[in-house]
Amino acid sequence: MRALYIDESARDNRFYFFGGLLVDDDAARSIEVGLSGIGRLLAENIPGFDAETELHGNEMFHGHGAWGSVPIPWRVKACELVSKAIARSGAEYTFRGIDLTALRARYVSPYPAHLLTLAHILDDVDGRLDRVLGGVALVLADDHHSAATSRRNLVDFKLRKVPGYTQGKLENLVDTIYFGPSHASRLLQAADVATFFFNREKTIIESDARAQAAVGRIVRRIRQVTVSEYTWEPTDRRSR
Repeated sequence: MRALYIDESARDNRFYFFGGLLVDDDAARSIEVGLSGIGRLLAENIPGFDAETELHGNEMFHGHGAWGSVPIPWRVKACELVSKAIARSGAEYTFRGIDLTALRARYVSPYPAHLLTLAHILDDVDGRLDRVLGGVALVLADDHHSAATSRRNLVDFKLRKVPGYTQGKLENLVDTIYFGPSHASRLLQAADVATFFFNREKTIIESDARAQAAVGRIVRRIRQVTVSEYTWEPTDRRSR
């Protein structure tokens, strides 16, 4: 059995994304060991840094929270090491997004963005399991205010397709969605970092050439194991 670790990322009110890492036993161990090693490396070189600190894309990039005292070169290095750990792990990464401006222009009452994007990524991974990999997977996600709604909707997705949005009911994702704190899961942290940088590469024009180069390197490595990357942009026609 595989596990799918998913994380969400938004860009203002313009885009909504989900990224997911699909791992088998070996890939899960590889990512966990790799990210824990990054924490230890920083603790050995940055005074006061805790090796158990969460590897969180936004905080690492901007130097917020526990990353505020980490010099920029070390923050960049840590982000690149996460991307390398993902690329060499044997995991598969899926990235799905929705252009919210286009969605609002197309539909009077669209499906909620969070649940619609969730439906898209689960549909993608379910199809991958069905057509290519075989077997089933559990879904694990970071704590979210709509956890209960997401669980209910996974049940619905397994019974029937989301009208107009997915190809069919989900048959290869078992049980429910398990929610937990990302600070306790290196796998959720890896999904977070990957999704943060895919979001940033798509939606931000970097003002600093060094930042642009670093984001490009990180995303290119993760793309080595990316099996699906798509942002849905509905056509501009209002519908009820």
